[in-house]
Amino acid sequence: MKAESQVLSRVDGWRVIVALGGLYLTLAAGWPFTPLVGERTLNEVLMISVLTAVPGLVLLYSGYRLPGSDIRPDLFATIVRWCLGSIGVMLGVLLFIEFAAELNDPIANLFILTAFASVAGLGMGTHDARARTRALNAEERRREAERYSQELERYETIVETVNDGIYVVDENDRFKLVNEAYAEMVGYDRDELIGAHASLVVEGDVDRLADEIHRDVAAGDGETDTYEGTLETASGETIEVEATVAGLPDQGDAGHDFVGVVRDVTERNERELRLERQNERLDSFASMVAHELRNPVMIGQMYCHELPADAAPEAVDHVTESFDRIEDMIEAMLVVTQGSEAVSESTSVPLADAARSAWEKVDAPDATLEVLVDGTIRADETYVAHLFRNLFENAVDHGGADVAITVGELPTGFYVEDDGPGIPADDRETVFEVGYTTEASHGGMGLGLAFVDELAGVYEWTCAVTDSDVGGARFEFTNVRDS
Repeated sequence: MKAESQVLSRVDGWRVIVALGGLYLTLAAGWPFTPLVGERTLNEVLMISVLTAVPGLVLLYSGYRLPGSDIRPDLFATIVRWCLGSIGVMLGVLLFIEFAAELNDPIANLFILTAFASVAGLGMGTHDARARTRALNAEERRREAERYSQELERYETIVETVNDGIYVVDENDRFKLVNEAYAEMVGYDRDELIGAHASLVVEGDVDRLADEIHRDVAAGDGETDTYEGTLETASGETIEVEATVAGLPDQGDAGHDFVGVVRDVTERNERELRLERQNERLDSFASMVAHELRNPVMIGQMYCHELPADAAPEAVDHVTESFDRIEDMIEAMLVVTQGSEAVSESTSVPLADAARSAWEKVDAPDATLEVLVDGTIRADETYVAHLFRNLFENAVDHGGADVAITVGELPTGFYVEDDGPGIPADDRETVFEVGYTTEASHGGMGLGLAFVDELAGVYEWTCAVTDSDVGGARFEFTNVRDS
């Protein structure tokens, strides 16, 4: 029986039934033209044909309609087995009668009785298949319900375990579900929240916020959106929150629900605000210090020029260089802290002249500079010279006293490169941060490259670090406005 079931499962059961019906129709139509008719009268022949054809038509029609019925396709084989089994039983009965007592008109009995037996088997098989279909469907629904219950229990455990508040509201913005974390966040019991309107806890224009969320979710193709707002707790306190909201699958008449995950960001926002204020105070303090240092530095530079150089030439040079360096640091500090406010009106600056002028102030007698650019740009000449000097000194500090530096031209800007060890890829963003330096033991303050990056940003240039052709560092400045 198992082997038969496997064979039938590989064949469409309804096709077997249709073929069986077609067989009986063929027998009913064809046998009158064979010698099997014998001496029967025309009425007898017609009666046998009709009684054979009617069950054949029933089988043919039933097999054709079977795929559209509520019976599972994998149970079509059950109906076929009933049909064939009924025919087999009827053949057994006819053989018994033939041997026990001579069968009257065996041809007619064979055609008619097996045909009606197949129809009887069709009926019993259909009833059996429908019963099995109902049983299997019920079992699947039971298993699906168990699986759903287990999944629901699992998700409820997850919802209750997370520290963030979770809620579900319906399309009318009334709470349908909240977890314990959300209830504790707003200070209400769950029973008070379930069924209540979101305006109970959401501060501000709830309808406007709800309309915005509904529009975003409807147009988001299942994507989540994050919103910031303020909740008012049961005690009257306010907390700032960040909510990630998504739409749940449509439930037909039940409407469209929305789920949100809420996080209290009050402390985070306060911390960011304190940090922002601290940075503002630091920027203000740095700007104040820079401005306050300018006057004494200018006075010191003026008196340096009046010192007798022949008395102590090295001392005069060191003092003059120190004051010039302090001035460069003041300029860098102002650009880093004030940005565009520290930069004066742009003029036409020859790049080659600015590079050579900056090179004269670099103390590196064994290093070489090659200038391969002759264009002009719109910028502040003093700050461009500071930019070149910072890059040159950075190359000397890291590439050695005999480093070779090149200033070259790009289609929309210029570059400065050296033949030193280069900058590792992981450090190419960090080097521009204020305070980053590898020369702290030699007085480095980490302002040089920060100034370079900030000045590029002020002029809306694109600044990038890469490798030179020989593996050294290469600073590229593009989108540079020429004169």
